[in-house]
Amino acid sequence: MARDTYPRELEQTVLLALAAEGSEAQGGQVYDRIVETTGRDLSLAAVYITLTRLEEKGWAEVRAAAPAAGQGGKPRKFYRLSEAGGLILNDARERFDALWRDAAGNPLVRRAE
Repeated sequence: MARDTYPRELEQTVLLALAAEGSEAQGGQVYDRIVETTGRDLSLAAVYITLTRLEEKGWAEVRAAAPAAGQGGKPRKFYRLSEAGGLILNDARERFDALWRDAAGNPLVRRAE
């Protein structure tokens, strides 16, 4: 499988967080969702870099909005999972589910009941 047709771990995590957030979310919301859900120690910058990469791959879409009243500066960005991103996530899940099924016979691997 080509490298750009399968999400890396952080890409998959950010895509899942976008899906969990619903219609759209800002980068900080995505970061909060990941930290709260996974406990993973990562930087906000890593999330924004990943969001940019996902947009470039067509797996996420971005909408720019005017800065919040009284804040000035750069436009706010709102991200959402694209149709292609949803397809990539579904494909990744199917592949991991297949691996989990194959590993189920190993006594060192415990399955959630």
